[in-house]
Amino acid sequence: MPIPTEIQETNNIDFIEYVESLPSSDISDMLASRIIPSFTGAMHRHRIRNFSQTALTYWTLEMMLRPMKASTVERYLGALHTLFKDWLGSGSRTAESEQDGNAGKNSTLNFSIPAEVVYDDSSVEEIKMAASNMKYAVNLSKINKNPLSIDHTYLHALLYLLINPEASLSDVVDMKFSDALPDSFHIEDIKLAMRKAPQAQYVFPLQQGKRRKPAILHDLVSGIRAATRSAGLEFGNSFSRESITALWIQAAISQDIPYSEIRTIVKQLPRQYSFLTMLPPVFLSKERKDEIINRVAGVFINNTTGWYVMRLRSGVTPETIKEELQHRKYPHIRQIEFYYPQRSVSKLVKKKAVKTEVPVIPGILFFRMRYDKISKMMSVIGDLAWCYRTTNTPTSPYSAIPMREMKTFQRSVGLLTADVEMDIIASQPPLNIGDEVIIENGSPLDGQQAVIRKVRSTDGSLSYTLRLSDSEFIHWKEVTVPASALTKVDTPDN
Repeated sequence: MPIPTEIQETNNIDFIEYVESLPSSDISDMLASRIIPSFTGAMHRHRIRNFSQTALTYWTLEMMLRPMKASTVERYLGALHTLFKDWLGSGSRTAESEQDGNAGKNSTLNFSIPAEVVYDDSSVEEIKMAASNMKYAVNLSKINKNPLSIDHTYLHALLYLLINPEASLSDVVDMKFSDALPDSFHIEDIKLAMRKAPQAQYVFPLQQGKRRKPAILHDLVSGIRAATRSAGLEFGNSFSRESITALWIQAAISQDIPYSEIRTIVKQLPRQYSFLTMLPPVFLSKERKDEIINRVAGVFINNTTGWYVMRLRSGVTPETIKEELQHRKYPHIRQIEFYYPQRSVSKLVKKKAVKTEVPVIPGILFFRMRYDKISKMMSVIGDLAWCYRTTNTPTSPYSAIPMREMKTFQRSVGLLTADVEMDIIASQPPLNIGDEVIIENGSPLDGQQAVIRKVRSTDGSLSYTLRLSDSEFIHWKEVTVPASALTKVDTPDN
């Protein structure tokens, strides 16, 4: 569960102990079976030890996000207030608490929903709707649309809004390929899917410059709404950017993102979640923001290809991993790209220079594949290696390497020292006629998606004829462009 940034306001810890130690025979069934378990459970989940206004706030937020009716939340808070007053009069306080005057301070705690907080029956229903829609939101990335259709554009605009909670509808209309965006391989995939021509300026072609922006926004909302319906999502009679943001908040909660960080990232909170303003914003570095965005995006899009890292057990090599996958007949082995950079070092052996290959990062094997295939692959590998996760728990999502960082590392891996030669061991998926590929060579065609139309081999040199569109062709020879510049595009499984 989310861990608050600041949880200590007083030194008074005895009230929580008092509540936990109450015999069920001395209190009502409602207190014993519902209220006290709700309160103490929230304290433990949020790792709160000291009773304070912050402790009350987190318990209140947890009840609202469950969601409970406002009247029930108030009843629970009132019952806890009664227990608190009983504790104040029971003489259970420590001498330190009496001397510090904490009892007097705690007696003024607010055991009710703040007057300025909007939380009513409609908020509860809207939160329930967002939670229900989460079951169908995963279908969005599986919808197939004609890449040249406007529905394809609307669908990917929706996916982008689900990934980036800071983006507005206006930002989607104005978004250009050259804009600085969160470092997310999910966003990179969306940009690649929308790259219809090398000279394209806007990521989402919505006739910018030919139509007025209000008309574009109106059609954008209608198109996105149609995409949600095709996936099975329901928003009642009201649909807006806030409806999409509500899904992001639900996904963030499911990924144990702290409430305070959710409140910080989402600048414009939907009405039903406006109670998160009970928490103050916290500082988030760009790296932390990108980490959260990538983690939450994985809830909606788990068929995206990205870079991940596994730690090899002692004595295990990349070849061991590949042989095990082949031996166990792992069905998707041809879709995995392995990356294990090595460097050549020279040593004098009996006055002769002998080159030896050593790994750049011993025991670390990078691999690129679809996220939803990793779990099965790691179970096939077994004890040979383990994959890094976002946190040190077996249920946490696998930790992806940001695309820009991976590309930077691959470019710089050969520049460690002037006297070291670098070799890259990479097992790339085979390229065949009909495969979709992405050009990554730093040319004006960088990022262009194409289809292999013809493959030729002359004197051991491969050349590819790539179809860029229905009328454009380019003849690409390996002698001028390295093979690593062609990346195969994975297609979703049926």
